[in-house]
Amino acid sequence: MLASHMDAEQRYTELRKLALEYAQSGKAKDSLKFSLVTTQALKIARSWEKSPSRQVDWGWLEGYASFKFRYPKRFEVALWQSADLITLSMGRPTYNGTALRLDFIEARPKDLGPRPSVFGEVLVAYGIYARLLNAKQIRIMHPIDDGVKSYYSSFGYTYVPKKDYLYRDVL
Repeated sequence: MLASHMDAEQRYTELRKLALEYAQSGKAKDSLKFSLVTTQALKIARSWEKSPSRQVDWGWLEGYASFKFRYPKRFEVALWQSADLITLSMGRPTYNGTALRLDFIEARPKDLGPRPSVFGEVLVAYGIYARLLNAKQIRIMHPIDDGVKSYYSSFGYTYVPKKDYLYRDVL
């Protein structure tokens, strides 16, 4: 890894931690804890792969390693309820830096235990990181179906069919 890549990784890790710290301080539910994606979180996510109620087929362990290496400016969040991992998400700034993409998000499959709806809390964390980067928009990339698009729209996001993403200006 080049020194400039390592410098960027360290610099943006500090910004990610700061964004999660701010999100933690303003969280709505006391039992929720924000963290970076950890080895422990990836091991737990591997157990999700066996769930019949899983909606996506994406390997967090391998996918995270590749994403982490390619995008030092990425945003990542693991959301915990007590000691239970309930959501993982990753995204990155657009190439021109005007928007922060939410590329991947997955909640613990329902058959593995109850979980609260925390999409709003994840969006707060993305919004904080976007502001730290001076991005003007958050984009939710490639929603999997119309139901998911409708759900994201209920948070004030607008769908762009030609590019297959939803967006909202950073507040």
